[in-house]
Amino acid sequence: MVELSTGAKITYDWSAISQKEWRILLDKETDAETNDLIVGKLVHMTADELAELNPLDYRKVALGIWESFRKETSFDESKN
Repeated sequence: MVELSTGAKITYDWSAISQKEWRILLDKETDAETNDLIVGKLVHMTADELAELNPLDYRKVALGIWESFRKETSFDESKN
């Protein structure tokens, strides 16, 4: 979870995107609009809402993806 400058808390819902979308998101050739559509699904925002974030909040959301992914795929930590 990340907190935006507005106080909004962003969580990552990995069940909201498919493996196919994840691969598209990881592809360096993916355009910004497609990227925003997929990330928007992941954080329950529209692509327009995501694109309208200020640059610092957008960066927080982007970096939070990796932190969330590492946490959710870590088998070293108990999730009880």
